[in-house]
Amino acid sequence: MLNELLKSEIAEIETVERESFKVTDLESANWCFRKISALQNNIESNKSLAVAEKLRIDKWEKKVTEEDKETIQYFESLITEYYLANRELDKKFKLSTPYGKVSSRKSKKYNWTDEEELLKYLKENKNDELIRVKEEINKTEFKKVYKNGVNQETGEIIPGVDVREEESISIKVE
Repeated sequence: MLNELLKSEIAEIETVERESFKVTDLESANWCFRKISALQNNIESNKSLAVAEKLRIDKWEKKVTEEDKETIQYFESLITEYYLANRELDKKFKLSTPYGKVSSRKSKKYNWTDEEELLKYLKENKNDELIRVKEEINKTEFKKVYKNGVNQETGEIIPGVDVREEESISIKVE
């Protein structure tokens, strides 16, 4: 996948000792950029190969998993049918084997069909304790009002925020 020039650039990297090499002029900086470019192309080549293989493996895994899940569902339906038939005859029937057991539990399930209408009802009937309100800092507005984490009017440093100046260096290979 890599062209011969890029392969030779990568091979040349191993011949130069890392600790002894220093960038001393424009030519040595350019040499470093060529090496970075070759390595980035190598990374992309490896990534594309890995992605293709991952997709193939994921497709295989999905296929065999789906087959197994369908078989599990089939066996669970057979067990459920057997359990329900026996429980109809005996309300206290329990199914338990060394490899598994079946149990049932009755519970109430809430289906939240229209939460807006429910909220309106709770507000009208003064059930505010059943309504949650989430508080969070509006960080964009905070930065505008308290520049550098300081109250401009009083000079007070705002607690709970630490403002640090950071420098980022960007290297772009073309």
